[in-house]
Amino acid sequence: MTALMTFSKNAITQGWISFFRVLASNTGIQFVFGANEQPRTDGKRVYLPSLPVTLTVDDLDLIKAFGFHEVGHIQYSDVVFFQAFAAKHGDFARFLLNALDDVYMEYKQTGATREAEIYFRRKARILYERKQFRDGSESVAEAVACYALCYLRIDRWSEYRDPFAVIEANFNKHFGAHADHVRGNLNDILINEFPSVNSTQDAGSLTLRIIAMLKALGDEEEKKDEPKKDDPQGDGQPSSNGDSDSGQGDQGDKPQSGNTDGQKPGEEQGSGAAGNSKPQDGVEPGKDGSQGDSQPQGGGETGDRNCQGEPKSAGSDDAGPGDAPGAQGGAAEGGKEDQTGSSDAANGRSLKEIVDEILNATGLGDKEVFDGGESVGTVSKSVKSGTNPDYKGQSLAPDCVIDGKLDQPPGKEGKGLGGGAGNKEKVDGMTVCPVDVSEAREMEKRMGRKAQVLASKLQGLLMQQEEAESFTTSRGQLGQNHLYRLGLGDVRLFTQSEEIERPTTAVSIVVDLSSSTQDAADKAFAKGEKEQFEAAKAPSTLRSILESVVLLEKVFDQIGCPREVLGFAPKGGELMSMARCFGDNTQTAINRIGGLRKVAGGGHTPIGEAVFHAGRRLLTHEANRKVMFVLTDGAPGNVDKAVEMTRFCESGGVRVVYLVIGKTVKTDWLTEARIPFAVAESSAEVTPALLAEAKRLLM
Repeated sequence: MTALMTFSKNAITQGWISFFRVLASNTGIQFVFGANEQPRTDGKRVYLPSLPVTLTVDDLDLIKAFGFHEVGHIQYSDVVFFQAFAAKHGDFARFLLNALDDVYMEYKQTGATREAEIYFRRKARILYERKQFRDGSESVAEAVACYALCYLRIDRWSEYRDPFAVIEANFNKHFGAHADHVRGNLNDILINEFPSVNSTQDAGSLTLRIIAMLKALGDEEEKKDEPKKDDPQGDGQPSSNGDSDSGQGDQGDKPQSGNTDGQKPGEEQGSGAAGNSKPQDGVEPGKDGSQGDSQPQGGGETGDRNCQGEPKSAGSDDAGPGDAPGAQGGAAEGGKEDQTGSSDAANGRSLKEIVDEILNATGLGDKEVFDGGESVGTVSKSVKSGTNPDYKGQSLAPDCVIDGKLDQPPGKEGKGLGGGAGNKEKVDGMTVCPVDVSEAREMEKRMGRKAQVLASKLQGLLMQQEEAESFTTSRGQLGQNHLYRLGLGDVRLFTQSEEIERPTTAVSIVVDLSSSTQDAADKAFAKGEKEQFEAAKAPSTLRSILESVVLLEKVFDQIGCPREVLGFAPKGGELMSMARCFGDNTQTAINRIGGLRKVAGGGHTPIGEAVFHAGRRLLTHEANRKVMFVLTDGAPGNVDKAVEMTRFCESGGVRVVYLVIGKTVKTDWLTEARIPFAVAESSAEVTPALLAEAKRLLM
């Protein structure tokens, strides 16, 4: 069992959230995480299931490999061609093309990103150890495609050698006495023609070339078997003796094939049999001999390449069907050897029949040979059901979209990511809220000079911090206040100060827009029944929260902190609404904060989900320090989720502070979880609460 990467700064900064943020930023590809989504790509974006916020080391490697794999398909594979090819040529052609295209695409991806090779190789090792790869045991069609993929990789990536041995054993079992002949021809095609594959179309041509080869081998054997039809006893011993001239002719060429394969003629026949099938072996010497005529060099490639330097292949007497039952991933074991180890040829099937089965195969499914996506989906389902022992006490992270655009503002109207304020386009899966300039101006008037006063006090604290760094020394600038020390013999007459680079603090402001914060006037305004809000003597919780947001925006603007403002639980049913991203200017932000009153009114309080979405963006910001302010009026809809996501952010280095605003608030859950919070009845009381936290949070 792999150790769990528990909540820690190192685990989070190297986890899947940061990884996909960087990958999305580098490639411009969107990653959509949803509980009901199957791992896949549509050629434009990648869909994944919801995941725990932290993963085990092996699961993290698999999800990273899957990310690189799907990005490779989008960048280098021709999805449209693949779909048309599959519809035209059938299930086996589709599966074989998928295998060949995976090899081409992953090699292409590793050439562009060396990190991808690390995770592709780790994926092969992990899936082999878990026995979660397709090993060719289900059908002969599966065996051919799996063999082709692993054969092309074993010389370059050693992690594929062990699974290749398993797949080769199953390949031999399915083809029986024909295995050496088919494998030799297949090896020659792969070695000689795959280097010319530079696109999905080229991989499709190679797929058709392999299919044509299989058909030719089947037709060749059928022609050689035609004289036997006159024998009334069929394939019995008299027929074999009667065809001795033809058989001897084939046998005459057999030493050449045997020498090429590194085997004696007798050994080659033995390798085609499956343990207890000698009676049939003795009546088909012509078939083995014809293999040598068709492809004299195929066996040599098999002997050298398939066994990683061993003198014999898995199809030889020493590593043949007798070893197949012991192979992992679907091969038979122990006493079942005589039944499951018997080959198709031993059951009387000709190569023509086997080839027909391959070409007419159906039900091969969409699972790839080494399918990291399926493992990712399994993790998601098991965590959701609570049956995964590696993730005890963890839940799935909320559904989210990662597009890599952290600092890019929505842009001009109708253009760029987000498409401008008020449009339905999204930033990182979050809708950009509308602008309300008049409401923003009214809030600024009601606040007066509070923002300037608070900003001045904070700047004063910062200046005091700088002055504290000055000290007296025997070298530096002459300090007039220290001249009296001359008479005392003290040489510390100079003042020296170190230029301090204050750590940048990134701030995320998370705003509660649920209906519990509204009063009657707020609800009427949100419905459009009032053109402008009329300030009451007792402001609503929503107004106090939004005025506090404007206050924070102005203060942090004067201090120079990068920041963003996210509202949660808007009335439209969406989870989040973005009022400001890190790249917006302050005036745009204030205008959108005014627009938050129009979208308020959601029927739930998903604080945990909101903290996660703000945290996943804040964690990947380049600032040295990170602070999150959550402005709400009370308890979340799911306390456990809120605490879990808060702990997740805190362990990543984010200081999370709850500003609980309103006359009637609920803070017992924060006290019990020991999460820092401050209580303010209205926006007027936010200033001293914020000032009390400022020195610790921002310096």
